[in-house]
Amino acid sequence: MTAATTSVPAPEGPRDTEDGPRPALSHDEAVAAARAIAPRLGAYAAEADRLRTLPEEAVRLLDDARLLDILTPRLWGGGGLGFATALLTTEELSRGCASVGWLRAVMGGNTWTVAQFPVEARQEVFSAPSSRVALQLRLAGPPARRVPEGYLLRGMWGRFCSGIDHAEWIVAGVSAPPAPGAEPEPHVVLLPQQRTVGIDDWHTSGLRGTGSRSFTVPELLVPHHRVLPLSALDPVNPSPHGRPRTTPYRMAFAAVGTVALAGVLLGAARAALDAYAGSPGGVSGLDVSGLTATVDTARALLLADLDVLAASSAPGGTPEERARMRRDIAYAGTRCREVVNAVYEASGSAVIYDDAPVQRIWRDANAAAQHPTFDLRRWGATPS
Repeated sequence: MTAATTSVPAPEGPRDTEDGPRPALSHDEAVAAARAIAPRLGAYAAEADRLRTLPEEAVRLLDDARLLDILTPRLWGGGGLGFATALLTTEELSRGCASVGWLRAVMGGNTWTVAQFPVEARQEVFSAPSSRVALQLRLAGPPARRVPEGYLLRGMWGRFCSGIDHAEWIVAGVSAPPAPGAEPEPHVVLLPQQRTVGIDDWHTSGLRGTGSRSFTVPELLVPHHRVLPLSALDPVNPSPHGRPRTTPYRMAFAAVGTVALAGVLLGAARAALDAYAGSPGGVSGLDVSGLTATVDTARALLLADLDVLAASSAPGGTPEERARMRRDIAYAGTRCREVVNAVYEASGSAVIYDDAPVQRIWRDANAAAQHPTFDLRRWGATPS
């Protein structure tokens, strides 16, 4: 079985509309756009929870607001913005619905990876009106086999593929030999979503609306231009296909790849505090000011770390700067989870009903915080 390839002209600017090219959003405009549509997305939250995936109308709101292309370079029709914008737009969206924020963080982050693939792969992905790219960090199964036409994947499968229901492509991690006869090493590959086989196994306590189902790849030939060594995503290494020269591409995926996920916990914490303030059934005595300050501090810490990495004299940041970023992502998520739990515990007995917004926020926040990036035991230490 082979994967069909498509050659299309590379866009030379923002994607066209019927009225002509659309100017790229500024940072402030992107955050304002996320804030503006968050209430509308929040109206879909209960339905997404029931369906175990986002309604297509909700995803189109993200498309129309261009929030999946924040990190896409302007040359390829995106916003050309940075990880701070990705973090803050995710926070605003998650204040309406954590599942929406999670998909923006994951799918919106994948365009950063695609922008470092060979030009032919960039053309395939970025020629679409919106870049819907799901993520599978690691496919299980035998290593990909190198063949003259590319890499042959056979009998592989993966879990937690956020965005698979809405994606046209999947960025997946595989083990593959970099050269004939070499030992396999980590690579990322671009898979057409339609060539995978989905598994309806997303029955979870929270983040149900992300539809992060499993899938299998019975057999698929991935052409060379859809394959990239994982090491190429670290700016300390030369890029085999060139990388954009803007600030986000001077950062290392290992340091900042999950920072937008922290925006989900920031937004969920704010949503919990919003719901508590609007509920007559809460128990008095909750330190709302202190909890709000905790969320504000977590956000400020992450933004400060991003500033340090952006200004670093070392490609991708020094080991200490990278470690601090990973630690603070875990710290921010942990503290925001505690805020949500405090609100839940203070919200009275009615919170146990499924139609209580705080219950869904609580389930979503605790599901999100189970991601390894928020494990302080793993990331808590920084090099001395």
